[in-house]
Amino acid sequence: MFRKLRIKFIAIATLSMIIVLSMVLFLVNLITYRNALEGVFDTVDFISSHSDSDMTGKDFKQFRVSPETQFETRYITVIVDESNTMVTFNKEHIAAIEDSEVESFVSYVTGTRSRRGIFIYDGLTYAYLRVKDEGNVDKITIMDCTRNLYLAHSFRIISLYIGVITILLFVLIMSIFARKAVQPMVNNIEAQKQFITNASHELKTPLAVISANTEVMEMMNGKSEWTESTINQVNRMSELISQLVVLSKLEEREDLVLVDVDFSGEADKVVSSFKTVAETQGKRLEADIAENVNVKADEKGIHELLNILVDNAVKYCDEEGLVKVTLHQKGKTAVLTVSNDYIEGEGEDYRRFFDRFYRADESHNNEKKGFGIGLSMADSLVRMFGGRINVTYKKPQIIFTVII
Repeated sequence: MFRKLRIKFIAIATLSMIIVLSMVLFLVNLITYRNALEGVFDTVDFISSHSDSDMTGKDFKQFRVSPETQFETRYITVIVDESNTMVTFNKEHIAAIEDSEVESFVSYVTGTRSRRGIFIYDGLTYAYLRVKDEGNVDKITIMDCTRNLYLAHSFRIISLYIGVITILLFVLIMSIFARKAVQPMVNNIEAQKQFITNASHELKTPLAVISANTEVMEMMNGKSEWTESTINQVNRMSELISQLVVLSKLEEREDLVLVDVDFSGEADKVVSSFKTVAETQGKRLEADIAENVNVKADEKGIHELLNILVDNAVKYCDEEGLVKVTLHQKGKTAVLTVSNDYIEGEGEDYRRFFDRFYRADESHNNEKKGFGIGLSMADSLVRMFGGRINVTYKKPQIIFTVII
């Protein structure tokens, strides 16, 4: 249990770290790429708005470029007419582009609706800008921006490595210190279990004495409502102590070995044992149990789970109501439902039904004997088997569903 607690703590902390780190790296990469892209378009704007003989220094600050930009930038300028036919081009500022490739570039740019953008050709990245020029023609400037965006792409890869290494280091550090982090909780749980064990042993002796004294009083003076009430309360207290001990031991079973269990057979046995009880109370118990439903579980645990749910359904079913148990295979999982009529169930807080000592009847009267421990035990058993349990209410029935 404590090993699972440490693993869960590490998993939650790591997941939180991954989410935060991913958001930070995503924002940093986004800002870096956006700044690089703005620099590229500033350069293209500067080149497009100046002729080769008019690249004066007066507009450098306006376009956020340096005086060396005009010499270090590799670009092509193309003039196209109204029908997007290339009229002329100038590629003296770039050496690695053939004339046929210029036509491919122009074909791509004229085929898009956007006036500016980015495209990739032969593994290299180019930015383009299309503006109206004199004589009712368009001037297209195509610039090689591979180097400009290389740092942004490199930073993205580096940040990915940094993120992975950071997460691995975080998991390693958390694995070292997780024990100390959960130790106070572990100590608290251990103290609670020790208290339950010690209290159970201490209470058994006075209860045995009270029971024996009451029986002697009955032998001497005969039965009375007082002695009968005392014996009932002693039995009730003994049952509570037994359930607490069982629940405590359930949570300590870390080495549970799951085996193939005949879920259908166990369900038939439990339903058969409760039929007489239900009929005696004027209630109907029906079952729809599919054959050959097997699960990986513990045989005693499955029997106890079924016993708790059916007992709870019979106990809290309305007078002359219906209790129904169904079991069927759904894919690789087994689905068990136990329902009972419960007209007054609307408005109950069903999320708390598996809390220890919770009872919907806040007065805790003794008409329906129970301590609010049974469903908590059922929840622990289902979790031990790697399944899940939930409760829903569809008037007039309350329905418990177990999926294993």
